[in-house]
Amino acid sequence: MAKTNNIAILTDFSLYDNYNGVMEGVIRNFNKDAKISYLSGNVKKFNLSSAAYLLYTGYRFFPKRTVFLVVVDPGVGTERHPIVAKTKNYYFVGPDNGILYPAIMDDGISEIRIISNPKLFLSNQISRTFHGRDIFAISAALISVGVQLDTFGNRKDERDLVPYNIKFFKRDSCGIIAKVIYVDNFGNVALNIHKSEINLIDDKIVRIKTRNGEYNARVVKTFGYGKENELIIYSNGFGFIEIGINKGSAHDILKTSEGDEVCLEGFTQGDFNHSI
Repeated sequence: MAKTNNIAILTDFSLYDNYNGVMEGVIRNFNKDAKISYLSGNVKKFNLSSAAYLLYTGYRFFPKRTVFLVVVDPGVGTERHPIVAKTKNYYFVGPDNGILYPAIMDDGISEIRIISNPKLFLSNQISRTFHGRDIFAISAALISVGVQLDTFGNRKDERDLVPYNIKFFKRDSCGIIAKVIYVDNFGNVALNIHKSEINLIDDKIVRIKTRNGEYNARVVKTFGYGKENELIIYSNGFGFIEIGINKGSAHDILKTSEGDEVCLEGFTQGDFNHSI
C-alpha cells in the first residue's frame, strides 16, 4: 500500500485536555512527515449524531487518500469493534458505533478490517479508556506509512457494521417527521432531510411542532432574507434542510437537540422529489 501523509482528526476530546495532543504525538513517532489537520477536535461529548454529520459533510473536501482518525467513542473498552475502512478515495479509522457509517457508505467501501492484531497496539497493556491513543492513533499512523490492511486483522462484512442513516425521515398526516442531526455553534438546527429529497419554495410558511411547542417558520434562500427574530428554513452549506434565525439562535427558541423529532406541517405531495 502506498504511503500517504495526510491524517485528519475528529474527536470529542475538547480543546482543554491533552488527549488530542497525545494522539498527535503517537502519530509523529511513527510518521514524522505526517500532515495532521482537524475536521474538529471539539465535537459535542458522546454525541454520535454530531460526529457522523460532521464526518459525512466534511470528508470529501480533504485530499484523496486522507486517513480520517475518528474518536467519538462512548463505548470505549466494551465489545464494540475498532475498525479500519478503505473506501474508494479515503481511509477511516475509528469505532464501529455508527459514526463512520454514513461517510464510508457514501464514498463506497472497498475493504473493512477489525483492528485486532495486538502487535500493532501501542503497548501490551492498552488502556480501557484511551483507545484513541493505544489503538486508533497508531493504526492511522501505520496506514499513513503504507502498512497493508490485512495486517490489522480479519475482514468485517459491511452488512455487519453498526448502521446510522443520516438522511432518513418519515412522512405522515402531519407532513414530515424529521430528526435533528446537528445543532451548530450559531444555534442553527440541521434536520435529516436533504435538498435532493424536497423542493423548498420561497416564502412558504411551515409549522414546526416540537415537544416544547409549535412555531411558524418561513422558507428563504439564506439568512439575510430573514426578518428580526423570525424562524427561517433553508438549505445549509452541505445541502441539509436547516432551521435558523438571521443573527440569532433557533436552538434557543426550539430547545431541540440531536436526536429529537420535529414535525413540519405545510409541505404538500408536490413538494417532494418523486424519484426517492
